[in-house]
Amino acid sequence: MNTRPAVALLSLALLPLALAASPARAIVAIEPFSEQVSTTIASPSDSPSPAYQWDVSYERSFDGFSIVKHVEINFLFETPLGFTAQQKADWKAQAEASVESIWNNKFAVRDTVNNRTYAVGVDITVDGPFDQTISVAQRPADCGSRPGDLDCRDNMIKWFSDSTPVIHAHEFGHMLGLYDEYDGGAVDKLNNPTLSSDGIMGLGALDPDPVFYARYFQQYRDFIGGIPLAEYQRLAGSGVAQGNFVLVAVPEPGTWAMFGVGAVMLMAGVRRARRADTQRSLAS
Repeated sequence: MNTRPAVALLSLALLPLALAASPARAIVAIEPFSEQVSTTIASPSDSPSPAYQWDVSYERSFDGFSIVKHVEINFLFETPLGFTAQQKADWKAQAEASVESIWNNKFAVRDTVNNRTYAVGVDITVDGPFDQTISVAQRPADCGSRPGDLDCRDNMIKWFSDSTPVIHAHEFGHMLGLYDEYDGGAVDKLNNPTLSSDGIMGLGALDPDPVFYARYFQQYRDFIGGIPLAEYQRLAGSGVAQGNFVLVAVPEPGTWAMFGVGAVMLMAGVRRARRADTQRSLAS
């Protein structure tokens, strides 16, 4: 693990939870604790070769208020779409916003020892250097009669321009290192794989309101649990002890008002910084 210079900016949507559930602390520009994750994931099969295999690359960081996975995506638009430059920019902005809104504000990490709660979320940026490249394509005209065929279905690196935001959010889940949870997909185990009829990584991707299970966010808990105590104290406060971290569900949107609008306004006008040599942050 290592630290990178960056300006840590907490999401406007996630900020109320982190502030309301943690002792008061000043919001200042700090260097988060971060690490780059680059690995290859394979779905097992009964042959020598994996059934599916894909590369995972993102930066994850903790800034004392939130834990975030940053993914830089290079969207390439296939010629048959005929998109203008403005249409491409609008499509990317909408895809970025919708996938973030679907994944964020679902779970948080609670430190039961120090009585602190940290927001967890994803941040998609499209400026580079890139972690993933996605081809945005036009769906074949005859897919209505054969929707289950592979060339009619989205995958992690090919998104159809007319697919639902939930489908795109499901494919984005693979970029975070998650497996499919339906028969015939890139499952986690050959025997008795983890399946779900309603989860975002299962058949819930076909539903406009999929379920988000705690297991989808386990990597966030594991990440903060592995941060050295000295770094944790630097970011969370010098008086904190070694934490005990658990995942907790975030309240429904209707309960956010109790956290107060004032905290949100502290971050008004701030979006994100670039990662690596340019700096990156949690999207607002």
